[in-house]
Amino acid sequence: MGMFKSVMPLVLAVWFLQLAGGILVILTPVGLQAFGLSATGIGLVASLHAVGFMLGAYLSPGLISDVGNIRIFAAAAALTASTAIAQGLWVSTPGWALLRLLQGVGFALMFASIESWLGRAVPPRQRGNILGFYNFAAKVALFCGPFIVAGAIATDPEAFLWPGLFLAVALIPICMTRTQEPVRLRPRDAAYLRLFRQSPSAVIGVFLAGLINTGVFALLPLYAAELNEDAKALALAAMAYGAANIGGLLSQWPAGRLSDRFERRTVIALMCALSGGAAGLLFSFGHALSMHATLILLGVWGAGSLSFYGVCVAHGADRVDDEDMTSLMSMLLLIWAFGSILGPVIAGVTMRSPLGADGLFAFAAAGLFLVSTIMLVRRLHKIPVPDPEQTNWQPVMPAGLPGGDLDPRT
Repeated sequence: MGMFKSVMPLVLAVWFLQLAGGILVILTPVGLQAFGLSATGIGLVASLHAVGFMLGAYLSPGLISDVGNIRIFAAAAALTASTAIAQGLWVSTPGWALLRLLQGVGFALMFASIESWLGRAVPPRQRGNILGFYNFAAKVALFCGPFIVAGAIATDPEAFLWPGLFLAVALIPICMTRTQEPVRLRPRDAAYLRLFRQSPSAVIGVFLAGLINTGVFALLPLYAAELNEDAKALALAAMAYGAANIGGLLSQWPAGRLSDRFERRTVIALMCALSGGAAGLLFSFGHALSMHATLILLGVWGAGSLSFYGVCVAHGADRVDDEDMTSLMSMLLLIWAFGSILGPVIAGVTMRSPLGADGLFAFAAAGLFLVSTIMLVRRLHKIPVPDPEQTNWQPVMPAGLPGGDLDPRT
């Protein structure tokens, strides 16, 4: 209980920032649609957020080593809170595009600060237990966020007060904690090409996770709104977003435990095949399905698509030594961010094609079956590396760039 008590301020801070993130990911695309922006344009704005996230991830190790975890978190939370409130005041497409770029930088810096702190504060013998609790809490907050604004109008300035409020509150536990922040360390440079050669499956899987999941979530509110034009767009978007995240939340831990018993690439392949099948049904039958059936299929899609990222990271960690762990995590995060830049653009173009809104899940199904095929091919035609001491998996979601001695599965 002592260790849980010492890290609780960090978990509370992430809880509030994830509430804000869940709200913004729903308000932004629905609001842009109200401005008359096309699906392709909405995808481009989502990609700007990913560009900002990538920039923040790249800058975070040096910034944290220069000024420390608490100051970086405080500055990033203030930046992100002010841009969230500004979205309600600066009602224009160019304005929102710039603000989402800055929000990407802020969220990356906040996650980097928290996760590098957690990784160095928690002793190895308790790391899995503590970090599992941390990831579960963050996932629940991300799921709950959209329901706070389910009945709001996406262009109403009052709706954007909620994420600004939560980001401001996130500062309180961090600034008031009695736990000593980690000693500042200089990050080690990454040899990305060498790390890619050590674990290409992990790199490819992480890239496609960013491509598929960010692409779908960026435009899922638009897909949900077209299912029933008479219903409130935000309410339907929140339901669709929640169903997918519930699936990911319920499957994350069992999938990881399964990957400790069987070859990780096989587990990834099976997860993606299951999720791809659900996406294929959503594409094939689309509007013919009842709302309940659609939500169930979204949950199945989330169960596979939102969980295989963590298994990919664990697979990569199995193939490097301790000295390369931080460099590996840096590379995987940047690769994921690069995929998340391309994903919304490709998904938006697909929805603008003759496939229509249902094309969003044609895009998802194609990507997931590609992941499954790549993993099976590499599993069957590549002699697996003997790994008698394979490390235990812990559930993760892409967040910030680790700095310091961080468990590679967070």
